[in-house]
Amino acid sequence: MAASVSASSTTNGNGDLHRIVVGIDFGTTFTAVAWAETSRPSQIELITNWPTAGALVGAQVPSELSYPNDGDTTNYSWGYNISPKAKKVKWFKLALETDSDIFKLPPNIQPITVVEHFLTAVYTHTMSTLYRRFDRSVMATASVDFVLTVPAIWSDAAKQKTFDAARRAGMGNEHNLDLLSEPESAAIYTLKNMDSGNSAVSVGDRIVVCDCGGGTVDVISYEVRQIRPQLRVAEVTAGTGDYCGSTFIDQEFERLFQHRMGALYAKVPMQNRQQIVKNFELCKIAFRNDASLPTFYVNVPTMSDVPEAGIYGGMFEITREEMQALFAPVVESVIRLVKAQVLAVSEGTFRANSIMLVGGFGESEYLFQRIESWARPYRIQVIQPRDASTAIVRGAVMRGLEPKHAAAAEKTEVLRRARRSYGVPTNQMFIPGKHYDADLYVDPETGERLARNQISWFIRKNQVMGDEAIFRHAFKRNFKILTPWNDLLVSSTDDVPPTCWDASVTKHCTVVSDLTRLDKSASFEKRWRRFRRYYVANYELAMGLRNNNLSIWLEYNGKRYGVADVDFE
Repeated sequence: MAASVSASSTTNGNGDLHRIVVGIDFGTTFTAVAWAETSRPSQIELITNWPTAGALVGAQVPSELSYPNDGDTTNYSWGYNISPKAKKVKWFKLALETDSDIFKLPPNIQPITVVEHFLTAVYTHTMSTLYRRFDRSVMATASVDFVLTVPAIWSDAAKQKTFDAARRAGMGNEHNLDLLSEPESAAIYTLKNMDSGNSAVSVGDRIVVCDCGGGTVDVISYEVRQIRPQLRVAEVTAGTGDYCGSTFIDQEFERLFQHRMGALYAKVPMQNRQQIVKNFELCKIAFRNDASLPTFYVNVPTMSDVPEAGIYGGMFEITREEMQALFAPVVESVIRLVKAQVLAVSEGTFRANSIMLVGGFGESEYLFQRIESWARPYRIQVIQPRDASTAIVRGAVMRGLEPKHAAAAEKTEVLRRARRSYGVPTNQMFIPGKHYDADLYVDPETGERLARNQISWFIRKNQVMGDEAIFRHAFKRNFKILTPWNDLLVSSTDDVPPTCWDASVTKHCTVVSDLTRLDKSASFEKRWRRFRRYYVANYELAMGLRNNNLSIWLEYNGKRYGVADVDFE
């Protein structure tokens, strides 16, 4: 029976239309989707009715695709709906950010297109599910907003690719689409849902949120300034992360299996290799380094006994010591990240009070044991919150449900620290002794002596900022013919960025601004030099980091103009 929403609930006290907010935790190995209505914000529902080719489905759908062997990339299957005999494309999310040999994409198809295909399938199924739950009159009047989570360590370029893929998948059509960092989303859900009478976290605490997923691990530290009625947290130091998720344990297992099989490995059909890795995941999840369990068993299809490979009765045997070795590189990397973050937030009388493990890999018992063993001497408690694997997607829904037009005091407040400095190359009035002679040049239009290759920084690394913060840089451009303008944005990860261009400064993106629709004579100041007329434009590039996502626009004569393009390096 479809749920119904009365006409009186199409708006709320803050003037917002009735909204359905969909959170999507697009993961390297699994993807979770949840939704809720503004009229029933506490009732967050996970989508679990995934299409299937016969496999048992769970609360999360595998982030996998399969394309036909004929090279047709428009006809694909996805998630649980992939035949066990089909070749799978997986771990493709990481291809948006990094080059690696762990994923094999189909020929002649870009990573962003593969992501678009998968998100299109997720979007289509999500909208179909909502239309089953509500009648069409409700869906016609309700706004469906999407909040898509991304790793906190991702570059602005990778976030933009994710946003573009989601938009092309349908989430940017008539919908509002926002990105939110995965650890921040998990922290919002966990802190808001802690029992006020028996909470492991108190106001004033410093918590280290360790989001362990399939591909990435993000570690961010927050100081809790308020929990109720509205959550207020502030990043203590810039977050860190690495590519050391549970996917890389699967890789270690594959290497072990291939090494044990030797020449026989080439005879194992591709679909069997895929299934063997899938079967290993059961051992990976269950592993807790229990001395009473000296051996673990992975089912290997179509094989009975291969003694030289340690296969007996169709089971590939792995000792407890071998399991530890498979986990070791990943777990050690996670502990290294946590340790660095704990040291960074411990200053004077302040110290880290808690480490919060979230994400799919964050539910690992062995990972919990190792981090708890490291943290115990420092009297830091390690928390594995309820619903750790779905905390991210639930937090995304909760953040999206917040009234869009409410006052700042009525919303969750997250103060973040910039992970890099942002600036622009500028030409400054040349000052002998301050600027290098090699940077001196004379402006052909004005005759001014200027120093090129200078950098004007308007956001600095570790700078604290909220969602409403806007940073501007003024530009002055002399021109005769009005064309689109290209302005370069640069960045630096140095704690103290340099004043002029050096090896620590990288090209971040090129911002293309187009004011050609304005009347040149009426809109710009005219000047003359040597009986030749030229025009002057004084404008500003404005930049915001709402939800830690870069947005850029141009302001001229008090009006805001969207930029024509942002081309990331």
